Amino acid sequence: MPWTDPFEMTRLRLRWLTGWRALLLAALAAAVVLSLLIVATTLVLIITPVVLAALLVHRFLSRRPQRRDARDAARRLPVIDADYEVIVADAPADRGPPEPGAERPRPE
Repeated sequence: MPWTDPFEMTRLRLRWLTGWRALLLAALAAAVVLSLLIVATTLVLIITPVVLAALLVHRFLSRRPQRRDARDAARRLPVIDADYEVIVADAPADRGPPEPGAERPRPE
């Protein structure tokens, strides 16, 4: 079986673009572009009124919460009166999860 070189230049065949092929290629490109423009325009014309209707329904039919000023916020937030104590962690077990493979201290 003879070995063929894939980069051999004699195997390369060029086809010249004739006039009717160029016109056919241009017509195909124009048809694709025109069809994409028609689809995009149709989608915009369909989606825009739906979005506008949804915005109007939301604006006029949604309930808005009453505005509250700072004085009203001070009345709504409860204040907890208590004596607080700071607890210092003295054991390393209180500082987070144990390292993998380390022994866990047993609670007594």
